[in-house]
Amino acid sequence: RESGSPYRDRVGGYDRRMAAEALGRIVIMGAGGHATSVAETAAAAGYEIVAFVGRPDHGHTRFGVPVVPLVPDGHVASGGVLTVAEGDNWAREAAVSQLGLDVSSAVFPALVHPSASVSRFASLGVGTVILQGGVVGAAAEIGAFCIVNTGASVDHDGLLADYASIGPGAALGGEVQVGCRSAIGIGAVVKQGLTVGSDTVLGAGSYAHTDIPANCVAFGSPAAFVRKRNPGDTYLS
Repeated sequence: RESGSPYRDRVGGYDRRMAAEALGRIVIMGAGGHATSVAETAAAAGYEIVAFVGRPDHGHTRFGVPVVPLVPDGHVASGGVLTVAEGDNWAREAAVSQLGLDVSSAVFPALVHPSASVSRFASLGVGTVILQGGVVGAAAEIGAFCIVNTGASVDHDGLLADYASIGPGAALGGEVQVGCRSAIGIGAVVKQGLTVGSDTVLGAGSYAHTDIPANCVAFGSPAAFVRKRNPGDTYLS
């Protein structure tokens, strides 16, 4: 398995009862399309959304909640929590770094939609989001600030390293490992036991039947290498 997350000591088995006891006020860092899905998950889980943080051109409110340029003063100090709703994996990592806050579950809780299924034997990293209908199987390990999107699944003993994401309807077979910041596209399938390297994109609708190397874009059925991927490339490029 890939080297451990710097947040790994803050990752443990997910327990819905523990999550329920920790609910409170949340600020969503982002105000775009992905933030819409994250807001649904946060609200359905029982959090009170107090603000979205985004650019002024996103409008003044979203779902009746104000869109503001910065986290409200005193929010974290008073016990409020944050979630980073950036769909691009590199952008999400940069946003967390720029906040300059202690990366812990007390500030960045894992969010799980009530319709999702997360094994009691799985573990979720800080700041990770499991959206509607997502499935995380037994002994799966989801790193920090990952996204398991709508209807996506990570089967038994799988690994998503920090800041990785799997798109709506994507499916990872058992023991699949996905590296840091890699993105598995909408509806893509990865055969059991394979590895997808770090900073890689597997395109929508693809089928990976062999390992996919790091720092590349691959797609097709079967998936094939298309080009190298450079730092800063958008995750859909």
